[in-house]
Amino acid sequence: MTVHVSTINTSCGAQIGCLALSAPERINAQNLAMVRQMAAALAAWEHDAQLVAIVLIGAGERGFCAGGDLKALYHAMTSAGAIGEGDAFFAEEYRLCQTIREYPKPVLAWGHGIVMGGGWGLFSAASHRIVTPTSRLAMPETGIGLFPDVAASWWLPQMGSAGRFLALSGAAMNAADALALGAAQWLLPDERRHQTLLELAGLDWQGDTADHQRLAQYLSSIAVPSCAIEPQLLSHQGEFELAASGGYLSAVQYLKDLAGHTCDYLGHVAQRMHKASPTSLYLSWRLQDICADKTLAETVALETQMAACALRYGDFQAGIYATLFDRNQPHRWREASIESLDLAAIEQAFAPVFE
Repeated sequence: MTVHVSTINTSCGAQIGCLALSAPERINAQNLAMVRQMAAALAAWEHDAQLVAIVLIGAGERGFCAGGDLKALYHAMTSAGAIGEGDAFFAEEYRLCQTIREYPKPVLAWGHGIVMGGGWGLFSAASHRIVTPTSRLAMPETGIGLFPDVAASWWLPQMGSAGRFLALSGAAMNAADALALGAAQWLLPDERRHQTLLELAGLDWQGDTADHQRLAQYLSSIAVPSCAIEPQLLSHQGEFELAASGGYLSAVQYLKDLAGHTCDYLGHVAQRMHKASPTSLYLSWRLQDICADKTLAETVALETQMAACALRYGDFQAGIYATLFDRNQPHRWREASIESLDLAAIEQAFAPVFE
């Protein structure tokens, strides 16, 4: 098991549940066993009157969580009879994030370092979200033949054109961006985590709905001003607003044309766009449109169907293979380019999504 489940005793006789992702060698990337550990702990704590809040943290200095365990997912797609493991992982991971987002008790997530993919999904679901100077948040799924998931089709559109840009490009944003876009609420130094956990034990927890505000007031009292860090993504607001202003073809081409830009950040965006799965780029754009007016539950159901299709389509397997085993070779996507997509074939392959 790679989630350490524990409780912290408070000075008022209550307890705080702590879920510590404990696989630092892979930046705490989640597998099915980890998802099930967290889900079981949350279910047990939800109706425990003594348990007043939850804390989500990740072990190691590299980050909170890098997403899903790609090796485990590759095994699910390439081993006989194992595809159901992939289906179960995505279905239960998405359901876990929905549970956290709807949890009646405060859930605090400490998002240091890498907060990407399914890791951002966990982080985004928490009611109280802390970033640090080392935080890097991204949804890089188009680069591995998947799509921004864990309900990102629902919560990225809430960031406007920035969300559309993040979904397509897989670009990272820093703590200042996260605070400005509402992806996080407080900035704290990385080295403040242990002290913060100790101080949480001293709050006047009452086990009622006002605990959300008590926790928020405490975090506001110790937070660092966001101006301590210069934004990364939002320094290029004009570019991503232009990219999002047209259709998916013009958006992809605009971002690809940033190749050779004097700004390293935008140049890296262009590189990612040229390497991304054309099918994933199209699906990511469509999902942003489809889920913009859907509920969280509807989005989770839709993405669960979408992930099952992706496990069988081929691009996700090819993307993981290139990422893990053959980084120097071009990805072998089913579709050669975004301009030549066979949309009828794609929508047939992902039929449950487009019905």
